[in-house]
Amino acid sequence: MEYVDERIAMLEREGRRLKKEKAEKLSGAKAEKENPVPKMTLEEMLEGVRSGRVTFPDGQTCNFETRVYFEDQIPMVLIKNFYTGVEESQAVAVFVNHEQNASQILTVADRPMEKQSIGKWKKQLTSGMRAVNTFAEVTKEIVLENLDYLIYRTPTGKGWTHNIIFRIRYGSNKVVGNYNCFEKDKDTYGLLLEALVLRLNELLSMPLQETLEGE
Repeated sequence: MEYVDERIAMLEREGRRLKKEKAEKLSGAKAEKENPVPKMTLEEMLEGVRSGRVTFPDGQTCNFETRVYFEDQIPMVLIKNFYTGVEESQAVAVFVNHEQNASQILTVADRPMEKQSIGKWKKQLTSGMRAVNTFAEVTKEIVLENLDYLIYRTPTGKGWTHNIIFRIRYGSNKVVGNYNCFEKDKDTYGLLLEALVLRLNELLSMPLQETLEGE
């Protein structure tokens, strides 16, 4: 009988704990709805990257540096003290943050990219994904002075990812990039990665020495 009483008491405590936990979650969700954390705009992100510093609404700060890669001298804008994995060679530059699940990758293709419209490139991307039994939904397509980029979402075993793929129309026309993070971070790291692509486009129009002196 004593065991039964202890069991009932334990179940009652667990019930109270779960009820309290549920109430706290509902209260937190209500507070977040009533006082939402402000979101930064893409232009605000880009202005921060230009100045060398971005501060997210939660107070987290990112500083930047520019490194030059490959024979085409591509100025890649990187987040300082952020990456947990790095690979640099004559054909690839990979920077990954395994904790945040965010990455920046530049790759040199074997031959110049085919000249095609961004619409055709978009179709090529989605059909290529289907060919390997996955899915890509393109949410944005942009043509700039020195590069084009597509933003798309795709599912993985760990959740949906937010991807920015771009092709650089500069020099040998062989360099392509792929920046990504989890979709849940698209309003923070996703927007920041897009700003880094926009800044790369700007730097490609500037003399290399001027780019490096601005660091």
